[in-house]
Amino acid sequence: MAIGLFQPAVLGMKSQAHALDTIGINVANVNTGGYKRTDTRFETLISKTLSQQSDLGGVKPKDYQRIGNQGFINASDRDLDLAINGDGFFYVSPTFTVSDEIFFTRDGSFEMGLADAQTSTVTADDGSSITINNGYLVDKNGYYVLGTAADATTGLFTATSTLAPVRIDEWAFVGQSTPTTTADLSLNLPTTSAIVADHAGTVATALGGTNSSDLHVYSIEVVDSAGAKRSSQLNFTKSADNTWQVSATTDRNSSPQADTIIFGGTAEAGDVYNVTVTLGGVPTTVSYTSLGTEGSLAGIRTAVVAAINANATIAASVTASAGNANGEITLTANAAATSFTSSTSVSDGTTAQVDTVTLAGAPELNDQYSVSVDGTTFTYTSTGAEGTIDVIRDNLLALINANAPTVASVIATASGSNDIRLEARSAGTPFTTTATSTAAGGAVPVNSATLALATANVTGTNDNTAVRVSSTSFQTTSPQTLSFGGDGLPTGSPPAPLTMALTFADGATSNFSLDIADMTQFGTGFVPFSYSHNGEASASMTSVQFDDAGHVLGSFTDGTERFVYKIPVGIFQNPDQLEMLNGMVFRETPDSGSAVSTFADVSDRADFIPFAFETSNVDLATEFTHMIKVQKAYNSSATVFRTVDEMLITGRDLKA
Repeated sequence: MAIGLFQPAVLGMKSQAHALDTIGINVANVNTGGYKRTDTRFETLISKTLSQQSDLGGVKPKDYQRIGNQGFINASDRDLDLAINGDGFFYVSPTFTVSDEIFFTRDGSFEMGLADAQTSTVTADDGSSITINNGYLVDKNGYYVLGTAADATTGLFTATSTLAPVRIDEWAFVGQSTPTTTADLSLNLPTTSAIVADHAGTVATALGGTNSSDLHVYSIEVVDSAGAKRSSQLNFTKSADNTWQVSATTDRNSSPQADTIIFGGTAEAGDVYNVTVTLGGVPTTVSYTSLGTEGSLAGIRTAVVAAINANATIAASVTASAGNANGEITLTANAAATSFTSSTSVSDGTTAQVDTVTLAGAPELNDQYSVSVDGTTFTYTSTGAEGTIDVIRDNLLALINANAPTVASVIATASGSNDIRLEARSAGTPFTTTATSTAAGGAVPVNSATLALATANVTGTNDNTAVRVSSTSFQTTSPQTLSFGGDGLPTGSPPAPLTMALTFADGATSNFSLDIADMTQFGTGFVPFSYSHNGEASASMTSVQFDDAGHVLGSFTDGTERFVYKIPVGIFQNPDQLEMLNGMVFRETPDSGSAVSTFADVSDRADFIPFAFETSNVDLATEFTHMIKVQKAYNSSATVFRTVDEMLITGRDLKA
């Protein structure tokens, strides 16, 4: 009986000491991320059988974990800090394979950790292959933070998808890409545009450097089949009222450039053909003037090709060759990396006739030299004293120039040794020339007078053309038809999209559907409004951060940003019954129930706060107040113990 008197006091002191220990642990973890305080309450012990005089009663401590109570949220400047505002927990796994038990935490002060034996082979900037260690989002224990990746087809996130470690190193997505499959274009095509009969020719001319007011061009961007961002341009020409032709042009500069030039018209003497090749911003022009003897444009082409290839500046980078057509010339870059521009022009010439008469032999007495110009014959007979043939020539020239009718139409001059040059005074006045010689008195008949050279006398017809019609530095698709109604809107409900099939020099392609529902045809000019497309390019990641929905937003070297993961939250029916483990992580128990995975932005139970982290839910004022109460209770129990002890001593002494 005496001993039983101590029991309530002893149990009380033991319970209060336990409560003080709990308060001390709470206070010590006031700044620990994700820590959940423990409250100690006391249960009364009553003897099961009143007839039994042992265990008369007392109290015992019982701990209650306040796991469901949110801790204090602190702002930070770290892009890997994330706080849950409301219910729920982050999913974490102690192993990369997520094959073991999944744990839960509220501490969102994350880091990037390197996973053992998880490596990737990537291509360095210098083209070499290097092996890198993969980096993943981890908590302070090194446990892998789990998230969901976007669906490969829809690009959407599903909370019930398989959870996996969140990879966030530079090379995490360099091998992943999604080509463009859909695009949306909004612009206005002007009703005032002139009708263009030849869409392809207009585009080719513009690509050759000649702008056309009848061609409207809009640049777009797509992600090709190889995961690279590529540029293209859309070409618009009006083919009829309310009807337009649309094509797409892709850059082919990665393959050897080949431009095509075509001469047209009639090859005539005096026509000038010019070809200009610009390399490195410096133009070089080769000109060829027709002699009138080439016979056809094929002859002109041959002469121009020879002249281009004879130019050292051009030939060092570009080679000219004959094309398929008579007047076609192909200019091909000597290397794939060489880029150039080309242009051409032609002028129709006007050429006066020029005949050349050549005298030869040794002048002898009575030798005769005759030149006929348009039926008028001029004859000089040698005296035998002239000495040289040049004297004969000069005397014959004097006879020609003494004839007024001849002088009125023909200019006769000495041209080099032994030669008489006869030139029509104006183009379009042809004349005929003959030359003869007679060795009448000479001992040796070696004299001669011949028409050595005659050029055509033409006024020229203005039919010559020279155009740069194509360049394989570009590739243009076949035009498609775009129709508008009288209301200025595309026809069809809804309008059928345009199907674009682009091919680039390296073989990569881009096949996508272009939505034209937002296009218009009004008289306000060519006005682009907006363009968008799906698809994600292959690029290395420079940084990540979170948004308030739990998305992991990646910034990439190509200047884009996109959601690469989404962090779910696990919601428990009874979170206070979770088991607390070392490292401020928790484990499911039968009493807590299983976690229900959801996203913060589709649940009213929680949301995320980026650039913030949750500390403990310990309130120092509350803890110290509780500590004072417990300390007083401990002192009271101690007083009871001391009083009982004194009573027992007094009773013993009285008994003695």
